[in-house]
Amino acid sequence: MNNSLATQVELLLFNNAISCDKEELSFQIESHPSYPSLHSITGVLDHFNIDNIALDVPINQETLSQLPNCFLAQIKDESGMSFVIVNNNNEVYNLISGDKKKQNVSSSEFLEKFTGIIVAVEKTEGIELKKNNTSKVNTILISLSLMLLAGLFIKVSSSLSTAVYFLLSAIGVYISRAIIKQELGEQSLLGDAFCSQSTNTGNSCNSVLSSKGAQFGRYKLSDFSMIYFIGLLLSTLLLTLIASSLTIVFIFSLIAIPVTLYSIYYQYAVVKQWCFLCLSVTAVLWIQAALILSLNYNSIILSNITLNALLVSSFSFLSVFTIWNILSPNIKLIKELKESKIKYFKFKRDYSLFEALLNKSTVVDTTITGASEVVFGNPEAPLNITLITSPFCGHCKPVHTLIEQVLKKHSEEVQIHIRFSTHQDNTPLINITSRLLELYHTESKAKCLEAMHDIYGGLTSEQWFNKWGETNNRAPYLNTLKLASEWCKDKNINFTPEILINGRSFPKEYERSELIYFIEDLYENANLKQTNTLHKTV
Repeated sequence: MNNSLATQVELLLFNNAISCDKEELSFQIESHPSYPSLHSITGVLDHFNIDNIALDVPINQETLSQLPNCFLAQIKDESGMSFVIVNNNNEVYNLISGDKKKQNVSSSEFLEKFTGIIVAVEKTEGIELKKNNTSKVNTILISLSLMLLAGLFIKVSSSLSTAVYFLLSAIGVYISRAIIKQELGEQSLLGDAFCSQSTNTGNSCNSVLSSKGAQFGRYKLSDFSMIYFIGLLLSTLLLTLIASSLTIVFIFSLIAIPVTLYSIYYQYAVVKQWCFLCLSVTAVLWIQAALILSLNYNSIILSNITLNALLVSSFSFLSVFTIWNILSPNIKLIKELKESKIKYFKFKRDYSLFEALLNKSTVVDTTITGASEVVFGNPEAPLNITLITSPFCGHCKPVHTLIEQVLKKHSEEVQIHIRFSTHQDNTPLINITSRLLELYHTESKAKCLEAMHDIYGGLTSEQWFNKWGETNNRAPYLNTLKLASEWCKDKNINFTPEILINGRSFPKEYERSELIYFIEDLYENANLKQTNTLHKTV
C-alpha cells in the first residue's frame, strides 16, 4: 500500500543501519490507532524494540548542530505540516518527503521550515530484528527464471531485431506491472518516479487510470496491457522455438497503434492529465512498430502466416487471458483483505474499546496475606498484572513469552505477580513451583525468570531439575502455594492461564498476546487514578 509514513520510517531506519521487515513495519504503522500521528511512529519503533526519542527542540543553529546526522522532522510549508527525513551532509540538509522527493537546503532555510518536532533512533545492540526474506527469495527466483528464459531465447534466435522485439515486450510487461501496482495503491520504482499524487501538476496517473475511459466492462486497460505483452512474449518465444514466422506477432503490434492514439487523445482532451506510465507503454508499442517497419517487407505479408503460427499465437494469448482472468480477481481480493486486516487491527487496538471491555468484569482482590510470591517489574508501579499460571499448562507457554516482552519494554511501568495454580497431590508440579519460589527469594529475580523461561520453553522436568536442582527448604514455599491454591478456589479461577489487570479479568474478546499494545495506556490510566486518589486524601 502507498504508505508514505511507513516509507519515511523505513528510510530513517536504513540510514541508521537498522534493518527490519518492511511489510510488517508498514502494517504496524497503518494499523496503529493513532496513525498517521507522531505517536504511531514512536509506538511502532517501541514495538520493534528500537531505541527512539521524540522531542520538541528549540529552533536555532546551536540545537541543529547537536542533532544526529539523520532524523525525522516536522516541517511547515505552503502545503501545511508534514514529516521529512533530514540528512545532514556538511551543513547541507537533504530533505526527503513522503513521496520520496528530495530537496537540498541550507541550515537557515531548514530552520525557517522546522517546527522543532523530531524523532531520532539509535541501533539497539543485542537485538535482532526479524526480517521477512520471502520477497527476496521470490525476487531471486523470478530473476533466475527470466535470465534462463532470456538465455534460451538468445540461443535459439539468430536475429538481433527479434531479440530486441522480445526485450521490448518484456519491458512492456514490467511497465504493465507498475501500472497495476499503481491502481492498487502499491509502491513501485516506476510509479514513484513517473506519477505525481497531485492533479495540479498535469501529471496524475491515478486520474487517468481511474477514469471511465480506462475501463471496458470488468476489464481495465492495464489488464489488456498485461495480457497483450505477456501474450507477445510467449508467442515470440514459442514461434522462435519451432522456427516459425513471426509475421502474425508483428501484425498484432501494428494493430495496437490505433489504441495508443486513442490513449493519447483521451489523456489530452478528456481527462486533461498525463499518465507517464501509460505513455511509456505507448512508447514501447511505437518502438516495436518502428522496428517491424524497418525490417524486410516480407515480415508483414499475410501470406507468410502459417497454420502453426496461428495456432501457437492463439494458444499463447488465450492461455494468458485465461490465467489472468483467474489471477486478477485474487490480486484485487488480496489488496482488499490487507485493507480489511489493517482496519480490523486499528479498531481492535483502540484503547477505549479495550478499556470498556476490561471494565465490564468484576474487580477481584488479588492480595494474599502471608504469601511470598514472585513479583517482577516495579513493585511500586500503579499497574498491577497478576498472572495465574502453571508450568505444566501448555497454553501458559506463550503467555510467559508475553510477560518477558512486557518486562523488556515496560519494567518500570508495571508490577507482574506470578501466582502458581497447583494441586498438593501433584508432586512434580509442587517440586518445580517451590523451587522457582526459592530461586526468586534466595537467588535473584533474573535467575527465577531464567528458570521460568526454561520450564515454559520446553525443557522436561528431568532436564530442568538437572539444571536448577531440587528445593532446599520447601516449607515456606509450600505454604505460599497452598494459599495461592485456596485463593484460586475462592475466586472461582479454575483454568490457567488467567490474567488480571488491577484485579479485572483480561477481556476474552482479545488474544492474550495483544496485551502488549495496551500497556502504555493502562499505565497512564492507572497512574492518573492513583494521582487523583492521592489528591482526594490530601
